Amino acid sequence: MLQALQIENYAIIRSLKINFDKGFTVITGETGAGKSIIIGALSLILGKRADTSVLHDKNRKCFIEGTFDLSKLKLQDFFQQHDLDYQNITYIRREVTENGKSRAFVNDTPVNLTVLKELAETLVDIHSQHNNLLVNNGNFRIDLLDQYAQNATLLSQYKALFSAYKKTEKRLEELKATQQQQVQEQNYLTYIVQELTDAQLKNGEQEALEQQIALLTHAETIKTKLYQSIQLLEEEEEDNILHRLQIIQDNCHSISTYDKDLEELSQRIDSSLLELKDIARELRQKENRIEVNPQELERLNERMDLLLNLEHKHHVDSNEELISLLSVSEEKLQSMSANNEELEQCRQQCEELLAHTMEAAQALSDSRRQSISRFEEEMKSKLQLLGMEHGNFKIELTQQSHAGPNGIDTVQFLFSANRGSELQEIEKAASGGEISRLMLALKSIINDNSLLPTVIFDEIDSGISGEVAGKVASLMQELSSKHQLIVITHLPQIAAKGKLHYFVFKNVSEDKTFTQIKSLNEDESIREIATMISGDHISDAALKTAKELKNKLL
Repeated sequence: MLQALQIENYAIIRSLKINFDKGFTVITGETGAGKSIIIGALSLILGKRADTSVLHDKNRKCFIEGTFDLSKLKLQDFFQQHDLDYQNITYIRREVTENGKSRAFVNDTPVNLTVLKELAETLVDIHSQHNNLLVNNGNFRIDLLDQYAQNATLLSQYKALFSAYKKTEKRLEELKATQQQQVQEQNYLTYIVQELTDAQLKNGEQEALEQQIALLTHAETIKTKLYQSIQLLEEEEEDNILHRLQIIQDNCHSISTYDKDLEELSQRIDSSLLELKDIARELRQKENRIEVNPQELERLNERMDLLLNLEHKHHVDSNEELISLLSVSEEKLQSMSANNEELEQCRQQCEELLAHTMEAAQALSDSRRQSISRFEEEMKSKLQLLGMEHGNFKIELTQQSHAGPNGIDTVQFLFSANRGSELQEIEKAASGGEISRLMLALKSIINDNSLLPTVIFDEIDSGISGEVAGKVASLMQELSSKHQLIVITHLPQIAAKGKLHYFVFKNVSEDKTFTQIKSLNEDESIREIATMISGDHISDAALKTAKELKNKLL
């Protein structure tokens, strides 16, 4: 229950505080005095977005605080879930700073608007004359039916499944799009892998090829030079190097006994002779291995051309980079294969979630359908109370083939005001006053079936007058026996039913206009109701009527 509302620097409100009580509270005042502004301020602490336009004085912040009695509500789990300090008397505060930044607090703990709205949905239901248009909104109609059928659990289960399904469906579409984008890349990578695999690349092959090609290209020259060297070393009988060195060795040995230095030189000559003989042997072996082979040279050149062409084609500089490209391409192909597996898994998951979602939607639809006849009968009864004795009301529930945010149903409200008239959509069949009464009847039924402690009607009595106004007032008074009811009204019949009566008026101070509010006692309330009946010049008849309205029982 809303116990108090304090407003500072909001619109044309400088500062005011209103205390509320259980039962029926009415707020009256001239048009434009600021009655609906008070409800607008209350909406801020219930999660409505705000900006600097709400500031009356742009140089200081706007401050709105509501005091709520939660003792009869079971909200401890909600407070614990959001790490909030639970108190039976809870304070909800909203501040809008000079630069437009907004902050919200629950018992001095900062909260975001999502949490604030979730809490507000358990505390207050505000309905204004502008909400009459909602009766034409399909989501609003289905929401009313769900509230009446008490489908909160079924709806929560369905929405969780639908959300999971839509999330998975979105992921599936992303994977499909990714797969389509990858088709060309996959084909290209497959081509690269096949081409480089067929090339049978090996690390270091290019350097080896370069050496082999160089060797075969100059094989004749190399072989000739080696042969000449071998000839000089050992083949030319007495003129070769080894023969001459052998003579030098013999000479040095023969005289080394006479000079120790010659002995050392003789040993060095021995070593040189052995080294040259070894060199001659290796030169001969090398010369024997070298072949002039044009066919092999052609094959090696073709292999080198292949590698160079591949490097140029794939914009790399070496054989090793080609091998790296092959490895990377193979990894990408494997990854794409994994993506295909994920796509199939996601497809299966999506099908399973859709099946579960449709099952939950059907359960929700069945619950709605079961409650329709009872809802219709209650509406007919309420309409009779509101002076529409021959009013008829039907709910048309149609199932769709696909699931939506609220299930598979569309809901249409059909209405006729007169006996024998064809049922039509409310927006086609009802006048403005009839729509107001229809909305009041709907809200009355829904709130009878809800646990919301506070219901607020903001000037929903548009188009209503006379005897009907009295019936509307009686229905509101009946509703106030189950809920705290706060009503902003222009009708004296409704104002007379209020247990508390507040009067909103404008006051000019320092050349500025401000909204103020006053709590009326019994006599003041009667005079205000008389003013609502006859205008500023209150007649005795108006006073008498006002007293009768105040004292009239249900």
